[in-house]
Amino acid sequence: MEQIKYQDTAALVDAVIAERGRNLKVGFPLGLGKPVAIANELVQRAVAGEIETLEIFTALSLSAPSAGDDELRKRLMEPIIDRLFGDVPTLEYVKLRAAGEMPDSIRVNEFYYPPGSLLSSPVAQQQYTSVNFTDAYRQMQDADLDLVGQMVAPCDEGWDLSCNTDLSKELFPSFRENARDDRPLLVAQVNRRLPPMGNLAVVEDDTFDAVLDDESFDHDLFGLPSLPVTDVEYAIGLRVASLLRDGGTVQIGIGGLGDSVAWASILRHEEPAKFQQILDALGQGRQEQKLVENWGGLGRFEEGLYASTEMFVEGLLHMAKRGVLSREVDGQTVLHGAFYLGSPQFYDKLRALSDSERNRYSMRSVRFTNLLYGDEQEKRRQRRDARFINSAMLVTGLGAAVSDGLEDGRVVSGVGGQYEFVAMAHALRDGRSVMMVPATRESGGEISSNIVWNYGHCTIPRHLRDLVVTEYGVADLRGKSDEEIVKALVDVCDARFQKEFVEKAKAAGKLRGDWKIPERARQNRPESIAESLSKYRADGTVPRCPFGSSLSEIELDLVEALQHLKAISDDVRALRLPEISTDNLAGAVRGSDRWGSHLARMGLDAPTSLRERVLKRAVVYGLKQVVKEQ
Repeated sequence: MEQIKYQDTAALVDAVIAERGRNLKVGFPLGLGKPVAIANELVQRAVAGEIETLEIFTALSLSAPSAGDDELRKRLMEPIIDRLFGDVPTLEYVKLRAAGEMPDSIRVNEFYYPPGSLLSSPVAQQQYTSVNFTDAYRQMQDADLDLVGQMVAPCDEGWDLSCNTDLSKELFPSFRENARDDRPLLVAQVNRRLPPMGNLAVVEDDTFDAVLDDESFDHDLFGLPSLPVTDVEYAIGLRVASLLRDGGTVQIGIGGLGDSVAWASILRHEEPAKFQQILDALGQGRQEQKLVENWGGLGRFEEGLYASTEMFVEGLLHMAKRGVLSREVDGQTVLHGAFYLGSPQFYDKLRALSDSERNRYSMRSVRFTNLLYGDEQEKRRQRRDARFINSAMLVTGLGAAVSDGLEDGRVVSGVGGQYEFVAMAHALRDGRSVMMVPATRESGGEISSNIVWNYGHCTIPRHLRDLVVTEYGVADLRGKSDEEIVKALVDVCDARFQKEFVEKAKAAGKLRGDWKIPERARQNRPESIAESLSKYRADGTVPRCPFGSSLSEIELDLVEALQHLKAISDDVRALRLPEISTDNLAGAVRGSDRWGSHLARMGLDAPTSLRERVLKRAVVYGLKQVVKEQ
């Protein structure tokens, strides 16, 4: 099939069917890089019966968040969704799966889900494929695919793989070199709004057999707005930043915890005295201080850091622009990444990069970023003093980490590259794996510990235990005995759950019967974290959103207010607010003058029914709990 340019999807898919028949296996990149128009045409043909079976291999199928049925959430979220996702196309198979209407003729094999999004989808749970990120390369090679498609950016010579060099950088050449007639057809969809990354992200013009290229298919990219970073996330990020060694290597992920690490590293670099002051306020035990002395630091990054990360996130871009990422490898590169994902502002920043700035960020294959194999000596030289920073949902009493699933077998997300980075940390003499775990979680008004004695699933086995960071401190588990691990985890566990944890450890014979919880650990309470950071919140040192947000300040206020209401009652929709008395609600209305703009944004400034009046009172109550007086 010689390369053909198409301006409509119907003609392209007609050609694919003519070439490969009505039973198709297709592969798409994870995240942003899916050629949505082509994917949707294939799915629609399968629904109509024109394609008899369609099997899709991919990961991280993104879709706009739902406003849900909760009335307050809908009032807040619907305008935001329209504003941010109005021009972002939805994948048809995602819609079918969410509605429970996926026909038997379509099967979607994914190795990573948007976290928590498909816990209640039997089809998704049945079709999930558990593989390490780099092993997806082999899965694609072995799947006997008929077509591999990707969204690309145009460039002067060839095509820019941009957001997804991860698998494609190596897969496309391997498929092109295959002389067999049944090799996969390689298909591209051009999107002029996709930020080009240049350099190694560029592939030759003849890489693709077919190219869908018409401005009508240009569309905005999926990007979630940055939300407020919590005190817990900031406390964890500050502690993690103290574990980074100047001249070393870093990998971080997306979300509030990743943002907090990036922000804290910038604070350490620009205001080291203030950075240490905040750490002192949070409190560091002697073991943590010794760990920082031996493995990290508190001063400026004079030599700078280098990033080797599967995901290029916005925080890393800010670290580079502010001088934290400045250690160059390969002459000019300060970051090697395999794919990128972030907020709309992040994509704007990537588009605005000058050629010289763009040359500092090199997009490579995921097998380059996540493994030591291949040019191992050069990678070891580059990745010195590496800190591979990931997050987990739970840590067990003997050091195993739970990051991707529940003990009943349901998949929350997927292992992705986490295992590979943890294993690489152990393979590098001066590397460390850093697992970030908030000490507690809240659901339905109930608080539970994230440090548990045992759990029926694990992502990272206990023999790969290393550094665990909660808001209360850093537990060094590498090479420690079971008794030492239990004691270290008690030190970073929320005080409300220490007694039960210790009792289970003693019952299992892992602690002596007369061992006592240290007095310092007994002070591990959320109010201590809030108090330690309150001064720095007030003076602006610790910002609400460290790198800005697509949401307005009023919307951010409302997000936090509704999160507070959700925390005290899991059913705001039914207005079961047990901690809000009639007097409190009446007081909320009396103090509502300050919140006129907030109430107008929610359409509750002039309530016309009893229900709207109650909703207004609830919103004002929530705002008064979370927004400080001016």
